[in-house]
Amino acid sequence: MSFTALVSCGTNNGSTGNNSNTTLSANATSNNKSSTKLVRLGYQVSGDLTHEKGAIEKRLAPEGIGVTWSQFVSGPPLLEALNVGSIDLGPAGETPPIFAQAAGTNLIYVVNTPPGTGEGSAIVVLKDSPIQTLAGLKGKKIAYSRGTAQTFFVVKAFEEVGLKISDIESVNLPIADGRAAFLNNTVDAFVESDPSLIKLQREGTIRVLRDAQGIKTPGAYYLASRDFAINNSELLKAILSEYYQVGQWANKNRRAAAEILAPKVKTDVDTMELALTRKNMT
Repeated sequence: MSFTALVSCGTNNGSTGNNSNTTLSANATSNNKSSTKLVRLGYQVSGDLTHEKGAIEKRLAPEGIGVTWSQFVSGPPLLEALNVGSIDLGPAGETPPIFAQAAGTNLIYVVNTPPGTGEGSAIVVLKDSPIQTLAGLKGKKIAYSRGTAQTFFVVKAFEEVGLKISDIESVNLPIADGRAAFLNNTVDAFVESDPSLIKLQREGTIRVLRDAQGIKTPGAYYLASRDFAINNSELLKAILSEYYQVGQWANKNRRAAAEILAPKVKTDVDTMELALTRKNMT
């Protein structure tokens, strides 16, 4: 995992222009000592190795700072929790922050994490479906979680075959519900992601019409509330350092990382190891 530090910030009017940007390295870095005694972090159901290893807790314990974690099904509810002050920091894909800023949130982009190989997300149909191509989905029902990174993928994939999002019938469902609808044949296609995508591919129950390989995306982000980031710059640096170090460890110990995460996301170790490889954590 490699991080790119960012300085641009979302503001409460949704602006992303340069005039609304703030650097965390200017007057914010003068706050070397944080008065914060509890850091509240968010993570998603896809798993978080830093959470499982307790790395941030170990780093902050000597400073008398506690850590709590909240799990979210996807990026949009995580960012909503961040906006209302329920958590201080958490990750999301490229799409949820755009919707969050449009809704008028006060969040800061702190770090960019590069995209994976693209193999870990795909628009799929059942093996016996008569639909053979993306173009064949025109007018058909496609289940995906709107407002997540899946939305970006769907829009870009259909653009390639000359279709707009309005040319398909989007069925907005949480991932687990969308999968159930797909397997029950109540929708025609589904946007599936690892590790479930790997499992279905190995079972031979699906066909992939298009995975996300070759679709340009900036990747994911860690976002923080503006107040937390500005007032706790050194603390934020320490937290991000632990995320980075755990990512580097996972790069060199992918099997061991898979053994930690597999039971948490309810999959087998081989599947989890392949999913980590597709994330392209280097």
